[in-house]
Amino acid sequence: MDSVTATTEGFDRMSSSRSLITVGEKDPGDVAPVFSDARSTGLAVSDLRVQLDNLKQTWLKSKRSKATRENYDRWLRQFFVFHKVNPERLEWLLHVRPNHIAEWMDSLLDEGPDQQTNSSVACKISGVSSLFSYMKTYGYMGANPASSKFVSKPKVRKDGLTPALTSEDCRKLLDSPDTETPVGLRDSAISAVFAFGALRVGELVKLKVKHYGQDGVHRVLNVYGKGGKHRKIAVNAEAAEKVEALLQTCGYSDDAKAPLFQAPATARGKGRDGWRGKPMSTRAVQLLFDRYKLELGIPEQCTVHSLRVTAPTEARKQGFDILDLKTWLGHSTAEVTQRYIRAQENLNDSPSYALRYRT
Repeated sequence: MDSVTATTEGFDRMSSSRSLITVGEKDPGDVAPVFSDARSTGLAVSDLRVQLDNLKQTWLKSKRSKATRENYDRWLRQFFVFHKVNPERLEWLLHVRPNHIAEWMDSLLDEGPDQQTNSSVACKISGVSSLFSYMKTYGYMGANPASSKFVSKPKVRKDGLTPALTSEDCRKLLDSPDTETPVGLRDSAISAVFAFGALRVGELVKLKVKHYGQDGVHRVLNVYGKGGKHRKIAVNAEAAEKVEALLQTCGYSDDAKAPLFQAPATARGKGRDGWRGKPMSTRAVQLLFDRYKLELGIPEQCTVHSLRVTAPTEARKQGFDILDLKTWLGHSTAEVTQRYIRAQENLNDSPSYALRYRT
């Protein structure tokens, strides 16, 4: 894959047209572009490292979503580790060239679709690019090595890759939990909130008891999505019944600030001996779905995100307008919502079954 679209030499010429200093450590003859701030000139590596660490922390804090901050920090560390550089040696950023970005990207893509998708790889490259863009805001004198001017990110399908569940598999998932146990009631409520509310996993784990309530004749969930954006969604009768069954038995329904979905105090107790008082992690929810998926024979390629794809796909089949689905899902544009619709993948309606050719 030829992912580098401009030569490293061209990148260096672009950087060398600006003020340059040599980093005060024994580097392999490399000259690093630095910051326009005169105070950075002649800094020892240790001081430059502190300056860059402060910049990195400010960059992360500028992201409103905690999940985004965590992902960006993890991806940056992965980039350093791939190149066998200690992630604490942030001064190495001043030596990064497009070939470093391209080599990392090609390695991620070589892991194959089971480990990395084009979308996830593109996100990681964008994360590193975001840091360099932020550095330039601070007066960084070099070019952004992860810019699309230098490195072509992998193409991402506009219609998404996550498959939807069939209506039958979704119903099996809704009916599967053992509601004779508190954990079973929790799992039943989680499945219903996903299937009828189309929440993101990150939104579900943020739900607190106070976020479930009444608005006139409607039972509602107050959902806080990416960037803290709020939306109110109606809860249908089946989902409301399951959530209320959990609240009636969980023992924490009087605590408005308690997480709505929690891990049990012990695995063996299944919630009968209480709860941990902390929200389930996104990973715990993913593993929970995987366990039910295995038990029910749901296709391996389906993930917990498939439930967020299934809901709008089924709603679209029933005639709901794309703009209504956009608001419901909390998307910024209808184009994003369209990527979640899998109606075109309904093989039962394929034109191929209607074709007849005469001999």
